[in-house]
Amino acid sequence: MSARILQDTAIRYFLEVVRCGSISEAATRLNVTASAISRQISGLESALDTVLFERRSRGMEPSAAGELLAAYAFRNQLETERVHNEIQALNGLGRGEVRIACTAGFAVDLVPRAINQFRQQYPGISFQLDVVIAREVSRRLIEAEADIGLTFSQAPEPHLNVEYRLNAPIMAIMHREHPLADKHSLMLSQLSGYPLGLPSRNILMRTVLDAGFSRKGLPMNIAFTTSSIVALLAFAQAQDCIVFSTEPLVRSYLAANQMVAVPIKDRDMNSLNIELHTLAGRNLPRAVAVFMEQLKTLLTEEQ
Repeated sequence: MSARILQDTAIRYFLEVVRCGSISEAATRLNVTASAISRQISGLESALDTVLFERRSRGMEPSAAGELLAAYAFRNQLETERVHNEIQALNGLGRGEVRIACTAGFAVDLVPRAINQFRQQYPGISFQLDVVIAREVSRRLIEAEADIGLTFSQAPEPHLNVEYRLNAPIMAIMHREHPLADKHSLMLSQLSGYPLGLPSRNILMRTVLDAGFSRKGLPMNIAFTTSSIVALLAFAQAQDCIVFSTEPLVRSYLAANQMVAVPIKDRDMNSLNIELHTLAGRNLPRAVAVFMEQLKTLLTEEQ
């Protein structure tokens, strides 16, 4: 494959169409005409003698060849960024950027705390944190929009490495004045009669909770449902209500707001894992690699 082809403007246009799934949306983002993008992609297909997209009514989907080229081009883009950052940082971690994608729970306490600790030692490193749903974390890693991903355990993704895994039992979170707050541990049966604040149904923790209560035939007194962990915590702080989280994600928040996390003994509540992901086969920029090691250390200490 010609190196000149892979460095051409057409690759940049091609990757934007992969990201957007639409030539018109890619044109808007790149501030060029749709016809210019179409010409570049047609030229690229001609040069490579293959079809790169399947044209469908709902947009553009990469063909098998397109997916292969996109994976190669994304990695090439990341390697270029890494070399640039390494050159800038030859005298130490004076400059650099770390891009993190995570689901909502990690943004309450754990990730901001890790960033704060890191910047105390390396103040020249900047961070970008995007809070998204789990499948979007994977997409951003694969498409070079993030360096590190944090989610709860998901189905294996062939393009991603699990750099670290930590068992994260679900705990009952409540104000320290709640009648159950002084218990060393609880069963779901003890929680069933109290008002509960639950994550939305599209969130993995909700699936685990629903299954746990259902398996034991226990009713759920649902007082509040939301996709926001921050809203759940605020609700539990103000109301005589129990919500759920894994303790490492909210440790500092609980201490600052007179709340407690009580372990739940039911086996189902021990099934979640925190996972730290990176793109498979990628050479990480030094700032990213050093921050990731610190994040691993912090997670180990949380355990």
